[in-house]
Amino acid sequence: MSTQSTHPWLIVTLREVETKLRDKAFIISTLVTLVLIIGSIAVTGFLATRTTQFSMAATDQASLAVLKQASADAEENVKFSISLSTASEATAQLEAGTLDAILTQNSAQKFTLNGADEVPEELHGALREATGTVLTGQLLTSAGLNADQMPGDDALTISQLHGDAERASMIKVMALLFSFLFYMSALIFGMPIANSVIEEKQNRVVEILASAINLRQLLAGKILGNVVLALAQLMLFLAVGLFAAYLSPVQLPFLGVLPAVAGWFVVFFLGGFLVLAGIWATLGALASRTEDLQQSSGPVVGVLMAVLFIGIYAKGGFLVIASYVPIVSSVAMPIRLLGGEVSLVEPLISLVITLAACWFTILFAERIYRRAVMHTGGALTLRKALKLEL
Repeated sequence: MSTQSTHPWLIVTLREVETKLRDKAFIISTLVTLVLIIGSIAVTGFLATRTTQFSMAATDQASLAVLKQASADAEENVKFSISLSTASEATAQLEAGTLDAILTQNSAQKFTLNGADEVPEELHGALREATGTVLTGQLLTSAGLNADQMPGDDALTISQLHGDAERASMIKVMALLFSFLFYMSALIFGMPIANSVIEEKQNRVVEILASAINLRQLLAGKILGNVVLALAQLMLFLAVGLFAAYLSPVQLPFLGVLPAVAGWFVVFFLGGFLVLAGIWATLGALASRTEDLQQSSGPVVGVLMAVLFIGIYAKGGFLVIASYVPIVSSVAMPIRLLGGEVSLVEPLISLVITLAACWFTILFAERIYRRAVMHTGGALTLRKALKLEL
């Protein structure tokens, strides 16, 4: 027996994959996304390790004290080159471009920061804080108090009952990444399922295919082809992103837990995408024109937008509830796993719920598809489609 008669769904799957891989727009968008992922991590690492050098001149002792204070308080990647000069000498150097700025104290005990064209905001902020520190110290000294005994910036530290601040920041970034990847993949690979069904209905190609392939296997091939593509692209993005993060000179916090959580995200992504694939196939079978799909796909796009916003902004009990709702759980549960306070039972229960939703949605989509895919007399409602004979 030939492969074609034994596995017709596999032929359809391979056709869907091959067609997409030949699409120049798909290839270009994938490459652009990879460049953006690598570029964003590379830029972040470069900015974090780049050393900024400021060449400064003070025209009096008080200004010199401010510059020394700013140099002492500066971050590791910010360096100050400080000199004490007369006003005329400093101005000449500023005009010649050998100085970035001049700090001067006037008769009112106020400071003026002079730049040639503009003063960098980073320099302005550093000197503003240093000026406040120096002037406060002078006032305390004149009042007979020791500035070293005053409370400093470390008088207040941040502590969280659950997790810590660095992990919370990492969760926010990964929540945005997971949400965006799911939203993008659901549109790029989900909507083409519906468009493919509509195109075959309009061109009557489905009638020819139905004579050679069982409609159930035709639908299965369409869904599996797009699932394979979506999953392959997602894993490529995650693998490249994690690899670039490991090579980055900046060590991201909790980088060791990301591969495991990324694995969970792939699993939940697969479940959520299958539910959406069934919905897209149903919408395509009910429509007779592309315009019909544009009208009926609004709720699905709304759900995807909800997933995007829930993944980014949901917290506390709302996030817990969302982690058990199919489609939304594809993003919500991996985000909770990043927090490190979820037992193994919870994602397994959520996954079982998602798989049950997949099973129901695919079966319902197959039922609608087999009844409505041959109908060309206009858009159908679910009720009308269910009344059609096979």
